[in-house]
Amino acid sequence: MKDQQLTFDLTEVLRELNQIYDERAAKKGIRYEIDWKNGIYSHSTLVGNPVYLGRILSNIMDNAIKFSQAGSVLTVGVKEETLDDDRANFTFYCKDQGVGMSEDFIAHAFDMFAQESETSRSRYEGTGLGLAITKQLVDKMDGSIELKSKAGVGTTVIVKIPFKIGTQDKNSNLSDKPVSLDDYSVEGMRALVVEDNELNMEISRCILEDSGMEVTCAVDGQEAVEIFEKSAPDYFGVIYMDIMMPRMNGLDAARTIREMKRRDAKRVPIIAMSANAFAEDIINSRLAGMNVHLAKPLDAEKMIVALKQCMADNSDVKLHEDL
Repeated sequence: MKDQQLTFDLTEVLRELNQIYDERAAKKGIRYEIDWKNGIYSHSTLVGNPVYLGRILSNIMDNAIKFSQAGSVLTVGVKEETLDDDRANFTFYCKDQGVGMSEDFIAHAFDMFAQESETSRSRYEGTGLGLAITKQLVDKMDGSIELKSKAGVGTTVIVKIPFKIGTQDKNSNLSDKPVSLDDYSVEGMRALVVEDNELNMEISRCILEDSGMEVTCAVDGQEAVEIFEKSAPDYFGVIYMDIMMPRMNGLDAARTIREMKRRDAKRVPIIAMSANAFAEDIINSRLAGMNVHLAKPLDAEKMIVALKQCMADNSDVKLHEDL
């Protein structure tokens, strides 16, 4: 286990893991929930070992799914506690409603080949090395791991790891990055604009239509999901999504679209439009699958530059012809 200190984006690591384990949990009939209300952190660019972190969280969630039954709920989250200007302590937690552990077993849970009983070894496949390896990795990262469990009720795993805060924070809006406006054209692209405020909707429509784009409007997240779901694959080239809306908010709508089983659902740029521009709001929008976070009041140039930056970052984004 070679230790490497790398600059990485925590949000990207968590987003990839959430996508993987949401699908795995769903296959077993388990509801996978992200604790958005309490999962708050202010820094995304960190220095540490993202491979170790990924293995730690993967082992924990693998166990949670393995020892949980269909119809149960698996909840994950993360919190940040800033230690000083250079470091922050991150708490990752995973709570399941599985078989749980007895108090006697918890004392030996991190031992090699440990499992609750021989019957559990035959019933649940595995070597019994998962928690032992996880503990070794957590120790190498100067962190701690704690188990809270009750037999027949479920288990909560709490991991605390300190990280150095990266100097280049990727939470800044992608629209602030320099991009050559001549490299990409948005003319003829179809945009889905999701906004419950009539004035903001009209402003957005005018900005995009003046740039040669075709605009479809939705008044809330639920309508946006229904419009996108009924559209032909690759019909929309971009989605501009308000965050605070009735029926379904922008974060839930973005997550729902990203989870759709169609080729364009994961790659269509989704650009958040929000009156809130705090780091937590930007992180939450990116965790939900959005590419860029734009602060209101809307700026014509930033709306177009944000889209062009997405096009530059993703070669799969195409200028669509009529289907």
